[in-house]
Amino acid sequence: MDFKFTFKHLEPLESITQYAESRVEKIEKYNMHKEMKVHFIFSVQKEAQVAEVLVDSGGQHYTATASDPTLYAAIDLVVDKLEHQLRKHKDKIQNHHNFETSNEGYLRQEIAAQARDLHPEENEPAFKMKGSKK
Repeated sequence: MDFKFTFKHLEPLESITQYAESRVEKIEKYNMHKEMKVHFIFSVQKEAQVAEVLVDSGGQHYTATASDPTLYAAIDLVVDKLEHQLRKHKDKIQNHHNFETSNEGYLRQEIAAQARDLHPEENEPAFKMKGSKK
């Protein structure tokens, strides 16, 4: 992973960057193909410490923002939000390959079953095909 850190209205601290890197390492398992580029932006707005993360993973871009009175808690919150986004995207991709278990496949099966229940006489073919001669 490639990290970049920006500090607005506060001093850059090595402990904060190390903590952020260690927290982001747990989302590396969601990396699909390309190397992830992670940009952290830390800022202070009134009494709140704000942590923002921008992730570029090839063609996919993710953004998460969180604020808390302590910067470490804000980092935890923003990484959890980012992990949720990445997990949702990965699940969507994996379910796409197995159509029957995806949401769309399930709904299509339900609609087809309801149609068969409403119109049972239409389920039988109008004509029966016999073996073709060659």
